[in-house]
Amino acid sequence: MIFAAVLSAWLQYAADGKPQARALVTGACPTVTYAGGSVPMHQRAGEDLAHGWNENVCEAAVPAMSTNLIVGEKRLPHPVRRITTLVVTGDTGCRMKGGEQQNCGDPAGWQFPRIARAIARARPDLIVDIGDYLYREDNCPPEIKGCVNYWGDTSAAWAADWFEPAAPLFAVAPLAVARGNHEDCYRAGGGWFRFLEPTEQTACPNPITANDGTPPYPLALDGLRLVIVDSAADASDVTVDPQRAAYYQRSFDAAASLAGSGANRWIVTHRPPYANGNAASVLHAKPADATAFDAVITGHVHDFAAVNVTDYPPMIVNGEGGDDLDDIGATAQYVAANKFAFAKPDPFATKQFGFALYTRTFNGWTISLRDANGVERRTCTLTAHEVSC
Repeated sequence: MIFAAVLSAWLQYAADGKPQARALVTGACPTVTYAGGSVPMHQRAGEDLAHGWNENVCEAAVPAMSTNLIVGEKRLPHPVRRITTLVVTGDTGCRMKGGEQQNCGDPAGWQFPRIARAIARARPDLIVDIGDYLYREDNCPPEIKGCVNYWGDTSAAWAADWFEPAAPLFAVAPLAVARGNHEDCYRAGGGWFRFLEPTEQTACPNPITANDGTPPYPLALDGLRLVIVDSAADASDVTVDPQRAAYYQRSFDAAASLAGSGANRWIVTHRPPYANGNAASVLHAKPADATAFDAVITGHVHDFAAVNVTDYPPMIVNGEGGDDLDDIGATAQYVAANKFAFAKPDPFATKQFGFALYTRTFNGWTISLRDANGVERRTCTLTAHEVSC
């Protein structure tokens, strides 16, 4: 008998808010076992060698209180209802495009593998990834000696940029995932819908339009409510496009209706909405689409930024996960360009590879900024209406 090999397995939250085991396998979908039961996985996407997909993608919903989850020989973390600690990370891929080149095999040149190991040592209850998993768009230039690169929207590139280096994350905590602009349908959208998309959609729309994006969905945990908004497919962060603005209007209207009540209600989306022309045009016209929330958690700009904005919830950018860093203060410049007024405390930004560990407190959250080795370098506090660093 030939048994299927489980190449990768992880636990993520689906768009219905329930935990879901997923796996990449070389044969038939396996069974997920857990304490007191089991459930067979079904195929989400099949092998397609003609388009560079060389594995089957399997998935199965698991009970919210399940423990001791195992897929093949891979042990998965169990879902946690009460989130005491969580990590926010993103923009993790290794940039390989034209004249912008990181050396993906050099630990100093691309630090996400080290960061992933440090996150695993922190053992959070939840990992929130705000997107941009795959940056390997071109092959290595000849001047990078010894570079071996897999590139394009293929299984090999996704394995190199995400599944292999992220394996330590998969072993310690479930994921809540957002789609980044590098996963739009002109880049790595095929892999996103195949592997990580929380809804049942498994492929990019055809034709691709300015309406590309799946509806917001809530993740309701004990004392924490995330509403995840797809902001991937935007042709420009600066130029306002009426069709894209209309997409954001529908998305933020829906997000506001999903906000619920109580404390710790966060929008999670890749593009910082106060720094994006289309989203800003919508929120200026209808602030109520954001004011139901206590914080906006984003990435896209490659720094860590904490920004307080008058009459809107504070925004935190978590973009230090591995790709080339941006200039300190870039986020605040974009926010100011979109004519939002800053509130006190003044904007804070830092530029250093690492991640943010959020720990629940009586009044909100402490945010520990960690370097690539997991060493704390600064702390911030997040309450319902303010972030301070």
